[in-house]
Amino acid sequence: MAKVIAPFKITGTLDDINFILMPDGTNYARMKGKTGVTSEQFKNNPIFNTIRQQGSEFGHCVKKSALFRQIAFNFNKLSKEVSFAGRVNKLLFEILEEDATQPRGQRTLIEGLKTNEGKELLLGFESNKLRPLRKVLKIKEQWNDDNQTLKLTHFVPKKHLDWPEAATHVHLAIAMANWDFEKETFDTCYSEKIMLYKESEKQTVVLKTEIPKGDQLHLTFFFIGFAKQDRKKHTLLHRKNNTTTIIASEIPNTQKITEL
Repeated sequence: MAKVIAPFKITGTLDDINFILMPDGTNYARMKGKTGVTSEQFKNNPIFNTIRQQGSEFGHCVKKSALFRQIAFNFNKLSKEVSFAGRVNKLLFEILEEDATQPRGQRTLIEGLKTNEGKELLLGFESNKLRPLRKVLKIKEQWNDDNQTLKLTHFVPKKHLDWPEAATHVHLAIAMANWDFEKETFDTCYSEKIMLYKESEKQTVVLKTEIPKGDQLHLTFFFIGFAKQDRKKHTLLHRKNNTTTIIASEIPNTQKITEL
């Protein structure tokens, strides 16, 4: 490292030389070292095989995640936070890793989703990790696959929900989607939204959806969104206050995977 002797101080880079100003005011010049690897080295050196294979598989999942994020779009847009897309990528990659039919680097999401373990990874996925269902809802919902019905028995809104400070009302809804992950299509049916006042008395809430078209993989989403009343208008709070959760996964007419 060379020392710079001049009536002025220099910082930054000039060609291959870095100029560094030390805390004590001393000025040094240092030639940049040759670090990193070339694209050709990364492509051909077997030491990078694992990194290349993982990158290829993760890229495969990133491409598939755009469709997955659309399956319950009407809910997700109202209840997600900034890590949502990245967490979907991670979720799909974890499912891909359940593919035992192909070697590393050639595994696919399709094969991962054919396993029970892959499907189970979907359960409990939150669009908003800041407001997980088990924190927001203080009683257990009752989901019935046979008639696509969710029930909250003896539900007291003020007691059984974790209310944001500004909220006066809550919106409740469910959606059931058929995800044909091989053909990369889906069909989603949404229930009617039920809106309840925070001070509402004890009641039994029932939410019901139609059956989506298709019999590949049925996913059930539960949405809880909080709103603020302003005169006669009810405005949903920012999506960071709300939650959407996958609560059930089922292959129709074959076997129930599990339920959250």
